[in-house]
Amino acid sequence: MTTQLNAQWIVGFVDGEGSFGLDVHVKNDMRWKLQMQPEFTVVQNEVDIQILYALKDYFKCGSVAINRQDHYGTRYHYRVKSIKDLQKTIVPFFEKHRLKTKKRIEFQRFRRIVLLMHDEYHNKSLQNFLEIVEKGVELRERSRPAKGQKRTKVEEQLQILKATLVDNPNL
Repeated sequence: MTTQLNAQWIVGFVDGEGSFGLDVHVKNDMRWKLQMQPEFTVVQNEVDIQILYALKDYFKCGSVAINRQDHYGTRYHYRVKSIKDLQKTIVPFFEKHRLKTKKRIEFQRFRRIVLLMHDEYHNKSLQNFLEIVEKGVELRERSRPAKGQKRTKVEEQLQILKATLVDNPNL
C-alpha cells in the first residue's frame, strides 16, 4: 500500500505527532567532548509505520527505525538529523507551510539552531557552542532531575565547559 501525502496533511500531522529537538550526548573524540545534532522526529506505533515511510518518500531524506519497544508494543520513528537535509528540505518546507499550533514556536527556535550550525557557528568558540546547547534547552520545556538525583554525563560535561569558559573566555 502506497500512502500519498500532501503538504497540509503533513503540517497537521507534525503539529500533533512531530518534534524538533537538539540531541546532546557525550562523545569523547569531539572538541568539547559533547556532540549535538538537531533532529526532526515523528514517532508512530508499528501499525502506522507506512506513514513514516511516506514521510521519508515525501521529503527524500531521513530514516525510519525502531524508536522503542516495551509492553505497549513497538514504536518507530522517522528522523532527519543531517544538518544539510534539515537546512535544504525540512526547514524550507515548514517555512512555506506554517505549523498551526505552539509547535510553530518550537520550529522557529529549531530553525535558528539549524541555520547557526549550518554556518558552523558552534565550532567557532566554546561560548558559541554553549549558546547553541542553551537554545536546544529552550526548544521545549524539559523536566529536570529531582533534588538528589544524579546528574547525567552530558550535564556534568556542560558544567565543566561552563567553568572552562569562565577561566578562558577566549576559547
